[in-house]
Amino acid sequence: MDHEDNPIEVETVEANAAWFSERIWAISGNKVVTKDGAAIPRTTLAKTIYRPRSAQEIAAVIKSLPKSMPIACVCGGHESANASAYASTEAIILDLVHLKSIEFSNDSEGMLVTLGAGVCFRELVEAVKANHGALPVGTGQGVGAVGYIVNGGLSGYFSRRLGLLGQRATRMTVVMATGEIRVLTPSDPLFTAMLGAGSALAVVVDVTLRVAPQNVVRGGEQRVMAFETRAQAVAYSHRALRLMKERILPDETVSMELVVAGTKVLVATFVFYDGFKGSIADFVKPWEDLAAEMKLPVVAEGHWASWYETAAALWPVIAGQKGDPLVSMYHAMGTRGMPDDATLAFVCDTVVAEAPLDEAAMSIVEIRALGGAAMSGRKLPTGNCHHAFFLDMVTIYDAKGKSAEERMVIADLTKRVVDKARAVGGLSIDLSGTHSQPDDPDRSAVAAVIFGTEDMAAMVKATKKQVDPHNRFRFHPFAKFVS
Repeated sequence: MDHEDNPIEVETVEANAAWFSERIWAISGNKVVTKDGAAIPRTTLAKTIYRPRSAQEIAAVIKSLPKSMPIACVCGGHESANASAYASTEAIILDLVHLKSIEFSNDSEGMLVTLGAGVCFRELVEAVKANHGALPVGTGQGVGAVGYIVNGGLSGYFSRRLGLLGQRATRMTVVMATGEIRVLTPSDPLFTAMLGAGSALAVVVDVTLRVAPQNVVRGGEQRVMAFETRAQAVAYSHRALRLMKERILPDETVSMELVVAGTKVLVATFVFYDGFKGSIADFVKPWEDLAAEMKLPVVAEGHWASWYETAAALWPVIAGQKGDPLVSMYHAMGTRGMPDDATLAFVCDTVVAEAPLDEAAMSIVEIRALGGAAMSGRKLPTGNCHHAFFLDMVTIYDAKGKSAEERMVIADLTKRVVDKARAVGGLSIDLSGTHSQPDDPDRSAVAAVIFGTEDMAAMVKATKKQVDPHNRFRFHPFAKFVS
């Protein structure tokens, strides 16, 4: 490749099924609903895949291309609609897998970490542990950290205390649609827009985050309870969520997640922060007593003594989610304040009761407390900044052995629950860029919900027109909102 001023050779790989299989974690459930049993599309449409190793190489690629040629970026390969992975026949892909740098520094306010766009959560967590820090990371060890950040960066375990990962960003290196390399800080208007719509606006090379001390998290407790019928799961959820509303949501020193899994287990996880007072065992006991009363056996327990143990706890579970190919669909629902009893009843009687957990056994419903620092911190273009309570309905299954009809049934069951949720007053649907399914036909999220407010959505759209007038970065999951 010839750069305008200096020849730079940039690695390329063949755009084929092998690359797609290596780099893409799961295929959108909407991509596998095919007519007459047609083959599942399992390769990118892009012309060329580049693997740059620096901002300079990214700039060289961009400057060498026609000014209107579309560009897709792949970090961790977990984007739910696969927009960047498939791209288009006119596009090229920047596979940022080589940008693995993790560097720590300090300023007058404490520790910082700068991570490259190819860093995944496991790599970041291990590095932060070695430096005695903590961050509000997600639970998927292979998720691209920078891709997560530029969609707001929600952590179900840690965001109540540490905010969203995007709220901890202090600096960002990006390459613009023109090939210009820029360093952004919070004083730059583009900086905020990047933390909710980043891949629609520029190529992110690295992000600097403010790291918290490791002792902000005391640890966690987890109880895994087996159930036999969905009715048991619904009944336990009703009472467990009432306890969450009474004891968790008003107390920002502790967080809770209740998972209902297709493997017929209920998983109650509690994360305790540095402000928590009293006995952890006593705090968890009401949920244990509830399981005993309902004759639901506790089949496993987790006791985590640190931020690191809590952050790494689900890695083995997620590593076991495999498929040929693995298929996923994500939908989030939440309330901006304390959920009322009718909303909690809907979550139990409809979401828990009707999600396709039997048809897609790796699927889960995650019900979480948010609020806290995520709501009180700097506002970003993501709905997570405004919600105190939310859930993720995550549909996951192995497509191998599933007929076209069975795949259609799973997709229809998922969409049916989401459609019912849209009729519930006060319940936001697909409020998160990282937990939503933007390729759902005729069921798309609303821009003001995804980006938090009408003003934030308008700001992102105006920024897009300014910095990418040719819409080169059109493979953001919600590009239709900003183009």
